[in-house]
Amino acid sequence: MLEPDYCKVRLVEIGIGRRFWQSNPSAENAHAFYVRVVKPLRQLQRQGVVEKLQEITAPDERTPIGVEISGKVDVTKVSKQ
Repeated sequence: MLEPDYCKVRLVEIGIGRRFWQSNPSAENAHAFYVRVVKPLRQLQRQGVVEKLQEITAPDERTPIGVEISGKVDVTKVSKQ
């Protein structure tokens, strides 16, 4: 089974105006949130699509529990794969 392309999913969400994502409070969902949201948004930032991300961490200061785009977005910079 193919893994979903979470970068494409985030781009669709960004395209309709979404700028904030928040995880559920369970530890089991923390990893899924990282894989589905944080990692793809960081990749889009490296590609220049997202200018700046603000990561909100849990009290342990390691686990991202929220991510907000706080800079400009340029979806024309999406790399063709």
